[in-house]
Amino acid sequence: MLLLLDASALLNQPNFVFDEKESYACTYEVLEEFRSMEAKALVENALNRGLLRVHRPKHKYKSKAKKLVTKKGFTKMSKADVSVLALAMQFKDEQKEFLVLTDDYSIQNFLALLGIPFSSIIQGEIKEVISFKKCCPACNKEFPASVSLKKCPDCGVELKTKRVVETRA
Repeated sequence: MLLLLDASALLNQPNFVFDEKESYACTYEVLEEFRSMEAKALVENALNRGLLRVHRPKHKYKSKAKKLVTKKGFTKMSKADVSVLALAMQFKDEQKEFLVLTDDYSIQNFLALLGIPFSSIIQGEIKEVISFKKCCPACNKEFPASVSLKKCPDCGVELKTKRVVETRA
């Protein structure tokens, strides 16, 4: 099976080993997150042995991933996180059989929304899928999280960000 790695897959598992029975993929942005000598050596060894392939997601998938992240109100996802989502979306459209390995709850959140299979390493998996929206605490008017408004256009009160929770199927 193809395993798509987020940086947390290696960083959170000190005994991570690339299994020769599996194939692994990641993005260039994920590679940049490996800063320790141990992680770099492990990844370089996997690259040299042909166990790990580095992919650059197609532009349309990067764009889709960025739009989805913005639409759902997530403001602190790194370029590496977005690249993992983009590559997962691309693999899904290409009908590849794969599993994303990640301990990052934000990435897991979007994978669950997209119906993409994932597994955690040591942190566990999310129980709820969340998104955010903006709302006016005075008049209760709601806006998508992606709007750039800071104040309610109706009453002028500063908008608050509200968490929206769905249970995970």
